Amino acid sequence: MATPKVIDYIIVHELCHFHHRDHTNAFWNEVDKVMPDYRERKEWLRVNGASFEI
Repeated sequence: MATPKVIDYIIVHELCHFHHRDHTNAFWNEVDKVMPDYRERKEWLRVNGASFEI
């Protein structure tokens, strides 16, 4: 379903929640440190994620 790049984004996103439980600027700064292109991956997921079947 999702590309490996998007799966990596989801994993990094969830792991960053161990340090920041919400989506504050501090959270997104943490994601950005690990994955500077996270915005592109996040947008792909926003556009395509609803079409996934589980």
